[in-house]
Amino acid sequence: MRDLTRRGRAAPWTTFSVIGMAVAALGMATLLSRCTRDPEAESRDGGLGSNAKGYCEPMPTYTESVSACPASPDDYQPRAAASALDTWPACISDDNDYHVINPSISTVARVAAFEEIARRLWADNRLPSVQDFVDARVLYAQDQGLDSRVQRREDVHFEVAPEPCSSVGIPEQYPDRCVGPAKLLPILNDAFARGAQGDRPAVQAGRIEAALVWFLYVSVLSEVRSCTTKPQDCDSAWAYYSGGEPRDAPLGLARMIRALGSATHDRAYDGVLAVRCWRNLDNETGTANNLTLRDRAGSQLDRAMLRGLALIVRQRVTELRCSQGDVLDARWAFLTTLAPFLDRAARERLPSEAEVLARELSAADPSMVDVERTVGAIDALFPCP
Repeated sequence: MRDLTRRGRAAPWTTFSVIGMAVAALGMATLLSRCTRDPEAESRDGGLGSNAKGYCEPMPTYTESVSACPASPDDYQPRAAASALDTWPACISDDNDYHVINPSISTVARVAAFEEIARRLWADNRLPSVQDFVDARVLYAQDQGLDSRVQRREDVHFEVAPEPCSSVGIPEQYPDRCVGPAKLLPILNDAFARGAQGDRPAVQAGRIEAALVWFLYVSVLSEVRSCTTKPQDCDSAWAYYSGGEPRDAPLGLARMIRALGSATHDRAYDGVLAVRCWRNLDNETGTANNLTLRDRAGSQLDRAMLRGLALIVRQRVTELRCSQGDVLDARWAFLTTLAPFLDRAARERLPSEAEVLARELSAADPSMVDVERTVGAIDALFPCP
């Protein structure tokens, strides 16, 4: 028997806010017992098994097809005849490249720190040591780095708080809007501290990865919104998604999405270029006025990124069937940390399928998850970028 945090099936997520706060408040402190799976039985299920380290072998693969997902009539499409076939006016992004507004983009260093944290804690089948967590925490806490932005990050899907989320007492009153300080920061602080004590390192690495992935996602959209008055923040939106790299060699969130669905990544990158196009057309050096065009670009980008996040969750769910030991711990910790944050978007689309996703990923044990049903719910909820 192994220990993991308990997630009872009897209490599926009812709202994004409630579960997000519950995960942060509990700090993954309650324990869950699960029985070790039989790798031979797993290998009989679709040919999946695990190697000596507990990783799926072969790894489940996903082949993306967006043939049933034409671009929306409102989408900016720089890859199609240099945007000549869409409804957008000619703009700076029509050459399919991102053109920076301000060459100094501090966000690039934050995404680089994310990549270095990944290398220390979870990339390349790594089981991190105590020192790895200490080193990763230093990277996370760099001056003007990830930690400084998590502490104030807002989720623009929710109503604006009366004061900034950095104000005392505001995160507690508006946890959905103040997602960084209210929800992500407690998870990250707890996971870094536990990892540095040698407490279930695979679990803590999975929690950190999930929290930072969600941070990158909400940061992209937050910077799109603030770009209305600060043009250089459009550069930050691009960098939070791609690491400040071109379409075919991205870092960070874009790297993760591209690895699972290149078409979804391309649609998201189109969305980033749509944001740049909007700002080029809308008083580029001052305050923007065409908020309709801004929101059109932001919606295009958001839709594709959500699909990308869903692909990441989908992959980790399929790996539950064949992962073992520490690897299974990490996959489950990642899912139970990240998946609740998708609940708002899921319930806006198909409440019945959102309930399935919530129920399955609130199971008391990963062996209780109906993988096929969960994957079906994800595909129904987020079918297109």
